[in-house]
Amino acid sequence: MWLFVSGGFLSIVAHRTLPDSLLVRARNPDHICEMFPEVEITYMRNADYPYRVVLNRTVVHEAIVEYIQTMVYDNFKASIDDFEYHDTCLDVWRTMWAYGNRYRNGDD
Repeated sequence: MWLFVSGGFLSIVAHRTLPDSLLVRARNPDHICEMFPEVEITYMRNADYPYRVVLNRTVVHEAIVEYIQTMVYDNFKASIDDFEYHDTCLDVWRTMWAYGNRYRNGDD
């Protein structure tokens, strides 16, 4: 799953050998720290997502629920303080807007 939050972008996938755990990955270590401030991040230089942490599914669930329960913004892009990350999210928004054109026009 890709998760875009105000503080960063995470890739969260099932751990291959630990069924009760998830692998939380990022390209920027600060993005993991935003959601999981107390974790020790592993660095893998040549990985697509070089920053990672293995967490129990419950820990990830609770962090996501907390984020949703405390959300106060009504515009995601405007909630992003990091200029470079903001522009990256804007690129994703544009791509998904173009993807949605097919459905807005009823040509599905």
